[in-house]
Amino acid sequence: MNSAMAVPFHAGPELARAINRTDFFRLLKAAAHHYQFETFALARISETSPPFGAREVVITNVAERRLSLFVFALGRALGLVKAKAAQFLATPLSGRGTPSGNAEYPTELVLNEFDSNAFLLVPLFTPEGRRFCVTFSGGRHEPSQSEIAEIMLDTMRIFDRFYEEILAQEMSGRLTQREGEVVKWTSEGKTSAEIAIILGLSEHTINSHIAAAARKLDAVNRVHMVAIALRMGLVS
Repeated sequence: MNSAMAVPFHAGPELARAINRTDFFRLLKAAAHHYQFETFALARISETSPPFGAREVVITNVAERRLSLFVFALGRALGLVKAKAAQFLATPLSGRGTPSGNAEYPTELVLNEFDSNAFLLVPLFTPEGRRFCVTFSGGRHEPSQSEIAEIMLDTMRIFDRFYEEILAQEMSGRLTQREGEVVKWTSEGKTSAEIAIILGLSEHTINSHIAAAARKLDAVNRVHMVAIALRMGLVS
């Protein structure tokens, strides 16, 4: 795509209607494809393994089994542009990976489809100062400065709405009514597919509610989540 002809991505009414993770997944995926990237990841900035680890990823279209490869290729791309933590938290960075074969990575995973991709990392902040980023990746040329400015503006708009609808509630530590329902049915041994039928929602949405509830309760898995909810009297 000719960067001089880059057209900004406008989410329009879809942004105003976004209220759950599925909505924001679709918005970020649409934005990524608009700017000719194949993959995206919204993640919390890690304090221990910059820029972030697989466990810090909040929303992504990268398959779970390939996520560690994506993170590894991103880290190498940022390393190639000699990015320091203070730099990538302040300004967007772009870079490109290198061919596989690095001894740092397990030999059985050395075929990394992200290695030749261009990466663009957009730093983001909540009003409380918590650090996040959206990383785009794809087999395209590195974006120009004007295109980066457009991508950054679009990403910030989506993230601001995501904060209002999702993060602000999560950081309050309170379960929403729907999350409470999902935890309750989980405590009764129902699977995500069964809960989806009961509540009239998609299985993907149910899994999103479970993930959100687990984060709020600081649980490592569903069993731990239910145990904490029972101890706190959130379900009976």
